[in-house]
Amino acid sequence: MPKDSHVAVVVPYRFVPPHNGGHKAAFGLCRFLAERTRLTAISTPDNTDDAAPFQLKGLLSSGVARYVLPGGAMRISRYFKENGVDHCIAFQPFIALLLYWPCNRQEVKLSIYIQNLEYQRFRSMGKAWWPLIFAAEWLAFRLAHHLYFISPDEVGPGQQAFGLLPEKCSVLPYGTPHPRQPERQRARASIRQKHGYGEEECLIIFFGPQTYQPNLEAVVRIIEHIEPAFWQMADFPYRFLICGGGLPAQYDKLRAYQNVEYLGYVEDIEAYVQAADLMVNPVNSGGGVKTKLVEAIALGTTVVSSFTGALGVLPEACGPKLRRVADEDYTAFAETLLQCFRDGQVPTPATFYSRYYWGNIVQSVSS
Repeated sequence: MPKDSHVAVVVPYRFVPPHNGGHKAAFGLCRFLAERTRLTAISTPDNTDDAAPFQLKGLLSSGVARYVLPGGAMRISRYFKENGVDHCIAFQPFIALLLYWPCNRQEVKLSIYIQNLEYQRFRSMGKAWWPLIFAAEWLAFRLAHHLYFISPDEVGPGQQAFGLLPEKCSVLPYGTPHPRQPERQRARASIRQKHGYGEEECLIIFFGPQTYQPNLEAVVRIIEHIEPAFWQMADFPYRFLICGGGLPAQYDKLRAYQNVEYLGYVEDIEAYVQAADLMVNPVNSGGGVKTKLVEAIALGTTVVSSFTGALGVLPEACGPKLRRVADEDYTAFAETLLQCFRDGQVPTPATFYSRYYWGNIVQSVSS
């Protein structure tokens, strides 16, 4: 992309500072794309501007009506005209419907960054109104000039479901800010000392907000199936760490499990991931890329995942840091955890960072 281009990335929700995978995807794209070209992130007024290493404009309102209010479209159109914006990347198909008018009026290329095929995600979660989501996505995808899919596994289904031309679609994967595996020992020692975990104790982490149904389902699989199967096999001390806020009250009994510890929301999740020997990802619903998987491997933690939970991530790029197990095969899941722990730590391969380092990813964004 030419350095004199001006790209506007429109994120219709607070994402600075980032707290979840969606926030981190928007933040990473803006941060690293801003190093290559002129960039403005257009979002809501509740972002923390001084935490952003890029220009941030609060041109959208904070309420739900921001998706339809003409005032936001008019402010964005005026900004495009006054600042010579060439390319607009919508960070959600629904806001792209609002952006079509200002982009068309100011002759700005409109692209959409697709984190999920939303209709598939809601259909997999049993939501009866998924056809309405499909209709909104269909219209947004047809109006856009280009579509950036976060998951290569969704390109083909997206083309087929929405009748998209192949040349209109490309892959822009979720990335990591780390160009190589960071040092892990300091975090490992700090977290283990803070909580009193022994050096010989195998720490197995799962993280993500339990307010999100697929994450909560994964927690239930851990406590009801994976941990009991692992208990039958392990001849060493171990502990499953569950990190993430929003655990419903009926699951408070989680605190009583001998080998499972619920830590709730933790401020520095990277330190806990680095302190862990392994990460589990038994997520079998939802859609798109499970960003926690990419984050863990980038930090040097080996991941054991269900096949569904690993969709969208290239196994050949991850090497031995990603072990996939058939969905619902909990005996195989426990056996794989056991084997990974006995194999010991292996470094994340350079092929992973070649594929998933944000500095490399943003080179695929066209003008």
